[in-house]
Amino acid sequence: MIKTKNCPKLILVLTVFFFSLFYIFSEQPAHALTVPTKLEIEGDPGQKLFHELEIYNEGDQEVTYYISAKNFEARGETGSPYFLPDTSTGLASWIFSAESVVVGPKERIKFPYEIRIPQDAEGGGYFASIFFGTTPPILENDEQVALGSKTGTLIFLNVSGDVLEKAGVVEFKTKGGNFFSYLPITMYYRFSNDGGRKLIPTGTIDIKGLFGKKIATLDANNSKGNVLPKSVRRFEVVWSELNQNNVIGKNKVESKETMAGSQDSKIGFFEAVKMQKENFVIGRYKAYLNLKYGDNKTSENQVVFWVIPWQILTLIVSALVLLVTIIKTMMKRYNKKLTERVKKETLTSQRVNIIPTETVTEKEEETKEELKENTEDSLDADTGDPEDINPKE
Repeated sequence: MIKTKNCPKLILVLTVFFFSLFYIFSEQPAHALTVPTKLEIEGDPGQKLFHELEIYNEGDQEVTYYISAKNFEARGETGSPYFLPDTSTGLASWIFSAESVVVGPKERIKFPYEIRIPQDAEGGGYFASIFFGTTPPILENDEQVALGSKTGTLIFLNVSGDVLEKAGVVEFKTKGGNFFSYLPITMYYRFSNDGGRKLIPTGTIDIKGLFGKKIATLDANNSKGNVLPKSVRRFEVVWSELNQNNVIGKNKVESKETMAGSQDSKIGFFEAVKMQKENFVIGRYKAYLNLKYGDNKTSENQVVFWVIPWQILTLIVSALVLLVTIIKTMMKRYNKKLTERVKKETLTSQRVNIIPTETVTEKEEETKEELKENTEDSLDADTGDPEDINPKE
């Protein structure tokens, strides 16, 4: 270990810089270490806890790993740990172990360590990580600065005692607004932990449609993410298909959220129609969030949103308009032909022979003349000629 208390700052910076360059550009043997990702431990004030970590060297060469510990806390709302530089207090100062360990190629060993909980430790959660680094740490301003790659195990220690437990849901919404045109739909809630103990909220999100019919049940914390004290964590849950039920212990459905199906991404018109056809939902929906945490405490919330699949509705309406237009055009043509046919048949049945006026007048004159002649002949026949009458003798 290099002590730099009496060295000029410039020499320290140059030493670290050239050491880093040497490490980066020199050929390093390939190695990988497998350790547990996290451990949950409980203890009492003043108690000494002895534990072991099983570590495995996956590489083909013997490696010396250097041990260090760091406290961490939650920053932001993603749940990612933020490691604190101060190791003089908290759980990091309670962890005692060897400074280094040598692990042979393909070797699996158990690394022992001890946690000494102070007698005056208050009840609640304490958090730190045990790191296995490939290079020894350098002391800078009484603080260890580690170079090279590190692999760590998160330690969650719960010290018994009276602890304030105050938490609950502070927000529950749908991501991207309240109006959607297709699934999947991402919902999120923010869980605040104002107490002194780590909490893991568990529960469901029930989605109900028209008349309160349940159409999906989602696991509200499928990853079993925890919320550290004095922090707020955001959880996202995706509703990706009808009748989805991914609650642990039931039929688990994998999330289908992709870049193509995300409401945040821009997809094509017909791609949206395809997604709407696979999971057709329409109307007003309500999501009910029901959580449990700590000592059987609960927190509830709800959100209302709408799903209007306007792309597929546009196609349906366009198809109906086109169909109605075609039917109206065909009916119009049919009625026109039928009208012409009926008119033609009516004219044919009512047709009459019309005699010209001049012809009728001439015939009437001829008839009158014939009648006149016939009348005169009749009179002559009745009266006789006077000369032909013989006088009486």
